[in-house]
Formats: sequence, C-alpha cells, structure tokens
Amino acid sequence: MSVIDEKDAPTPIDKVKDEGQSEAFIPYPPIGQNLEHVPIHVRPDVLYYLQRMTFFPNAIKLYLHVPWIAEHLFRLNNAIMRDERNGLSEHFKYRLALLASYENECPYCVSHHACTLERRWGYADDKVAKVLEEEPAADEREAVAMEFVRTASRNDAAVTDELRARLAQHFTPQEVMEIVLVTGFWKMYNMMHVAMAVPIEDPVQEYRRWVEHGREKK
Repeated sequence: MSVIDEKDAPTPIDKVKDEGQSEAFIPYPPIGQNLEHVPIHVRPDVLYYLQRMTFFPNAIKLYLHVPWIAEHLFRLNNAIMRDERNGLSEHFKYRLALLASYENECPYCVSHHACTLERRWGYADDKVAKVLEEEPAADEREAVAMEFVRTASRNDAAVTDELRARLAQHFTPQEVMEIVLVTGFWKMYNMMHVAMAVPIEDPVQEYRRWVEHGREKK
C-alpha cells in the first residue's frame, strides 16, 4: 500500500479555513455544513476544490446557482490546468495564469494564483514579481510563452504571425494549444470575476497587492 505524504493529502472538510463573511452582489446559494445542499452530480467537483484550496472560494459558491453549467466550468478548469494528459506542467500553467489574470486586471484571480504559487511551489515575493515583470524570462521557451500570454491578453488581434511562429518553434502543437487555452480560459474567468466583483476570501486577501504591482511604471 502506498503512503500519501501528509502535505499532499486532501484537506478534511472539517479542517478547512474560514473564508470570511464577505457578501457578493447576489446572495450565495445554500451550501450546508457538509455540502448537503449542493446538487449530488456536482458535489465531487466542489469537494475537490474545497480540499485542494483549503477554503470555500466565493466564485465557486456563485457558480452553484447554475450547477448544471458549473460542473462543466469546473471540469474545463481541471482539464486545462492539471489533467495528467497535458504536456505542460500545472506549475508552468499557474505562472501563465497569474500573468494573464494580471494583464486582465482581475484582483480575484491574481490573488488566488499568487497564493497558490506560494503555497504549493514556495514562491517568495521576488519570484511572483518576476512572473509579472516585462523583462524576458531567462528560459527562451518560457519567454515566448509569456510574450504570447501578455500580448493576447492585452489585445488578441496584436498577436502576429511572427510571434505565432516562435511559439510553434518552441512548443509542440499540443503544447501550443494548451497555452492558447490557458490564455483564453482565464480571460473568460477574469472577465466574469471582475464583472461580478467577486469578494476575495480572507485567506488570500493579502495577495491582492499584486494586482497593482509595477503599474505605476507603465
């Protein structure tokens, strides 16, 4: 029998952090102490997010007003960001997602991504800052991916044939499409979360500062 490292084990539902009492512009649906009010067909996805993130995200609550749609959003998120069949790592994709959310000026997603990079991969402030800054990454492969994400997030029509050619030179066709999907997925989520003004939960509130990082220089 394999032994699961304690730090990798799922967080028990009775051990999750308090996300705070912030209210959205519409009320959250009833959840229940043990997810008993969450529709059964989407409950495994909700439990997964709750255990992985160690608190109940406010955005997930809002999506549960339409659970038959939410289940597809949750699974699309998982497929793009962490499916084992992907060619690019979840860590790399979180770096891209942080940059995309920063360019799209989404406080909610920037806070979550910065927190995740710190919690799961030990990022100190200097490493988070380096993802957001426009200086080319030391790794040429990562640099062209970051350039694509930054350009497409600001103005998708500004992506040139030359940039697409460099992306295709450094990544396989599958990897190219994973980068495109990461960029497009977070643009959609960023738009929805900004438009809904989703309240940032207490455990990630301190990471909101990254939304304004370096903007005074631009």
